[in-house]
Amino acid sequence: MNISFEKPYYIFTKCENIKSKDAYSKFLNWIQGEFDLYQMDEFEGVTVYYPNGWFTIKMVNKKDNIVYTEIYVKCKSKKIGLEICDKIELLYNHLIKCLS
Repeated sequence: MNISFEKPYYIFTKCENIKSKDAYSKFLNWIQGEFDLYQMDEFEGVTVYYPNGWFTIKMVNKKDNIVYTEIYVKCKSKKIGLEICDKIELLYNHLIKCLS
């Protein structure tokens, strides 16, 4: 995960590879379920807006049945940004475990 700071936001970026488009859709569905109390935009992936910032998960490329995904978190608080990243990572790891 890359972390940078552009006043007033911390920016967290990470790329993940997901085995298939169906698994990518399931991952987005789980993200939407986990953050269902927040405002969302489902255009080109999913963007979730929360009080201190927002995050987006989108497909960057699809090649040979592998979906290359970018996770981008922008938050005013480094601590909250890391917590959001941890929640997303937990769901991703659970998805990988379920697909194995």
